[in-house]
Amino acid sequence: QIVAELDALYRRGWRRSVFFVDDNLIGSRRDLRTGLLPALTAWRRDKRGVPFYTEASIDLARDEALMAAMVEAGFGVVFVGIETPEDAGLAECNKRQNRGRDLIADVRTIQRAGLQVQGGFIVGFDSDTPSVFRRMTEFIQASGIITAMVGMLNAPAATRLYERMRREGRLLGEMTGDNADGTTNIEPRMGLDALRAGYRSILRGLYAPGPYYRRVRAFLREFRPRHAHVVLDWRHLWALTYSSVRLGVFGRERFHFWGLLGWTLFRRPRLFPAAVTFAIYGHHFRRVCEALGA
Repeated sequence: QIVAELDALYRRGWRRSVFFVDDNLIGSRRDLRTGLLPALTAWRRDKRGVPFYTEASIDLARDEALMAAMVEAGFGVVFVGIETPEDAGLAECNKRQNRGRDLIADVRTIQRAGLQVQGGFIVGFDSDTPSVFRRMTEFIQASGIITAMVGMLNAPAATRLYERMRREGRLLGEMTGDNADGTTNIEPRMGLDALRAGYRSILRGLYAPGPYYRRVRAFLREFRPRHAHVVLDWRHLWALTYSSVRLGVFGRERFHFWGLLGWTLFRRPRLFPAAVTFAIYGHHFRRVCEALGA
């Protein structure tokens, strides 16, 4: 059924990415290996221009064969809920699979397999101290995770956290549903003002031009795409032209922009289109951060 739906989209001219909405695509690895991935691989043999995105847990890093099969099937990006580099915070959110392992090494393993890792992160756990903001920033920078969605801890309705916050008189209302909008519906143990200030410091430390472009290079050093060719079209030319003017001439990141493009041309020329794309992402991310007061 999935392949039939993809075929219908493709016949209608769809060439953009397809997101497989699943909290953890690798939850049933046997079905994935024997069913979905072979079917997608067969379907994509003459349709290389349709990339797939999905979500998976960090223990994907321990299965090299599965990562290779996902890349062959067309998956290029995987979202991983890392949450926090702090073990106490991982215990609070019951993220057992993330504990007791080198998370940065795991991220790099996935990147080397040909998958870009996008990460979800949370600050505001009861165990968090003011040092978490620096630790979070350093962790994300070292990991090479370009798209790092950092949010404050929220309590969704009908959860144990929600009920505990209500009992403790720390519930401030209902959550917005956007975990990256700089809001929370609980009173954090460190204090709301301290959490907001620390959250904004993370955004500045991640998406200011200097650290952002260094993180892009860190990713490009590790990334090992399995398919050598890139399907170029007018959109790539437009993106290069637009970014060269908007970012390379008028942008405050112009020196970082040209530095990244020059470095990529000499060091990782196959990834030049990706470098341009990430530069444009960075411009968008900075605008979002500025809207949040960072």
